[in-house]
Amino acid sequence: MTKIKNLETEFLSLRGRQDIFPAGKNYVNIYEELKGKFDTQVHPEIKTKILEIEKEGYFNDHGVDHIKMVIERATWILNELNVSLENKEGYFSITPYEIFLLLVAIQLHDTGHLIGSRKEHAHKGKELLAKFDSGNSLSTAERKHIGDIAKAHGGKEDPIGKLHREENLSHQKIRPQLLAAILRLADELAEDKTRASKFLLDTGNMTATSEIFHRYSGVLDSIFISGGEVKMDFYVHDELLRNTYPMIKDSQTIQQFLIDEIYVRTFKTFTESLYCSRFLPYSGRINTVKANIHILSSIDDDEIKCISYELKETGYPFISDKDIYDLCESLKENNKRIDGEFIKNFIEQRAVHEPI
Repeated sequence: MTKIKNLETEFLSLRGRQDIFPAGKNYVNIYEELKGKFDTQVHPEIKTKILEIEKEGYFNDHGVDHIKMVIERATWILNELNVSLENKEGYFSITPYEIFLLLVAIQLHDTGHLIGSRKEHAHKGKELLAKFDSGNSLSTAERKHIGDIAKAHGGKEDPIGKLHREENLSHQKIRPQLLAAILRLADELAEDKTRASKFLLDTGNMTATSEIFHRYSGVLDSIFISGGEVKMDFYVHDELLRNTYPMIKDSQTIQQFLIDEIYVRTFKTFTESLYCSRFLPYSGRINTVKANIHILSSIDDDEIKCISYELKETGYPFISDKDIYDLCESLKENNKRIDGEFIKNFIEQRAVHEPI
């Protein structure tokens, strides 16, 4: 099986192949023009705007590098489907036109931050595209569908389910639910140590309520998708697990251990994977998230404990009344939850008994 290396690169390689697009239109040129505007006029401004609208702090990178990562993760997801941009037997087929719609939606999905709050941004992107495409490179129908696909990357009101499974656009069949699911799952998985602001963490100049989000990214070394599983490996120094970090939740400041934030975020990855998988072909569905948290000594990077757990859909598919400890017996030791307080005590007791 030949895998595509990068979805955007694969699409750009179709330059000069107008015959495969609706009405012989040069969609490669259109994408390059839109991407150029996004890269220079939109994405660099989003970081500044987030700081303005989120007084409690800046969460994570939403700039050009984030877009590249989402495209990379979308490539992974499509490769799990054994994808081909041509109608080959034995492959999952996706048309170059659908790839165009997906790529523009990826470019668009976070731009709503420029004209709306964090909660509003998924909806505001559609509004921004209507203003942004001043040259009318896209048709009204194309802007509508791209906006809908991008908008579905956020929210818990089943936004993908509200889209149509299939639509006719420019005399071609497109699959809005499929494209929205790929974008949303790729965005969820677009996380690792490269999204953390290491300089601000090292210099102590980060807003206090932002730190835990960057600490989470900073300790996430790798994500890997294979055979219906997401595998996540964290490497974290013990000194980061002894203290709590302030964060805003429901308009109030709470204190959170980093280990507990890792549990929260991996559980979210699990639920997002289950949700998006509803709209993917069977070969691309994810029903398991496996995590390894390697706790290292701050003195010599020696591993002092490894917490491994697996989140897997079993039995009746209803998990809204469960937490991560209900699903993972491995997160209990002597009938006690291995939570942030447990790990703090473990590290402190180890420090007391460790020979000098």
